[in-house]
Amino acid sequence: MKISQEDIKNKILKQIISLIQIGWRGRIISIGFDETVKQIKKGRKGFLIIAEDIAERTKRNILKEGKLQYYQLFTKEELGNFIGKKEVGIIFVPETKFGLKLKGLIAQYFELKGGS
Repeated sequence: MKISQEDIKNKILKQIISLIQIGWRGRIISIGFDETVKQIKKGRKGFLIIAEDIAERTKRNILKEGKLQYYQLFTKEELGNFIGKKEVGIIFVPETKFGLKLKGLIAQYFELKGGS
């Protein structure tokens, strides 16, 4: 039985969502513009998950705060639903073992997405 690329992509997406939820419950990740700015000013290394439908100005302002790598996937509503909030535009993920695992999954997802 052959597993389709679509199935693999969906499985990776579920793992990404699961890790975001674990990160939020474990207080590993920070959400929102202000919290992200606090983390950057503390000098914490990490990356961002930015909602696809975030305002261009907000995106520009957060990227001006620090030269952080970022990924855009999910909408504000989807990100919010994953962690029990109404809408979430920005998630800061610190570069810990947890963060590196999440980053690897997101990179894998985009590789597959680009290849399909």
